[in-house]
Amino acid sequence: MPGIDQGGGRKPKFLLPKGACDTHMHLYGPFNRFPLAEGRHYQVEKSATLEDYVALLDQLGLERAVVVTGGGNGYNNAVTLDAIARMNGRLKGVALITPEVTDKELFALHEGGMTGFRMRASGKGACGFSDAFRLAPRVIDFGWHVEFHVSSLEDAVAAIPHLQSLKLSYVLDHVSHLGPEHALDDVAVRKVLDTLRNDEKCWINLYSFYQRSRSGAPFYADMIPIVRTLVDAAPDRVLWGTNWPHVVIECAEPDNIDLVDFLFDALPEAHLRQQVLSSNPARLYGWLN
Repeated sequence: MPGIDQGGGRKPKFLLPKGACDTHMHLYGPFNRFPLAEGRHYQVEKSATLEDYVALLDQLGLERAVVVTGGGNGYNNAVTLDAIARMNGRLKGVALITPEVTDKELFALHEGGMTGFRMRASGKGACGFSDAFRLAPRVIDFGWHVEFHVSSLEDAVAAIPHLQSLKLSYVLDHVSHLGPEHALDDVAVRKVLDTLRNDEKCWINLYSFYQRSRSGAPFYADMIPIVRTLVDAAPDRVLWGTNWPHVVIECAEPDNIDLVDFLFDALPEAHLRQQVLSSNPARLYGWLN
């Protein structure tokens, strides 16, 4: 099952801080209750239910998580809302919505634990820029943010002015597609770093760093300098997630324990792991303590 780790029940090599959070994961199924969307742009081969994921949460030592409604579910957030309601405050959500959503529906999503919505430049599988411009004024009073699905480093750089114009906090996901092939003094890399340093609304999520790595599992050592540089730029606005259940990936499926252990190698300072794993997500997603 997706929730059972390849590591044979082993635990992370450091004690995760109180409130440690996986800020990006998805749920699919059970399909008799939450059928997949017709016309989805990727395949989901098997269910990945809340019960599967809770087993992983417990193994990793995580207390909290953010359920991002996956494109395989379409613009139906039912599986996310159901999970949030069942987990007694341990979960928050990021929704897939369109401008056609009613004010009543938006309020219900907010009351149900949603804290933002997802978008991408192409508008494929999530709303595009024109939709986001229409939605942003309607959710700003909720304190929502927008998660931008990054498809390349160039995509991230091109999106920054548009994201800033939304007046919402925004998250560049997929580690902004930074990888070992990028020199840290590259113009595009500098643009991301300068924005992260200077724009208090800009956040970055480290999830999918394993897909950018060339050295690969289990250590992903060539991603350590990149992650370290991002954290040094804005230690209070960097997030981490697993991307479980790894449905759409460009490499071998990772061992989720390795994804946690990576932080110990990249961030040997406990106070930085505390920020990335606990303090930062609590602030962005709205946990009060």
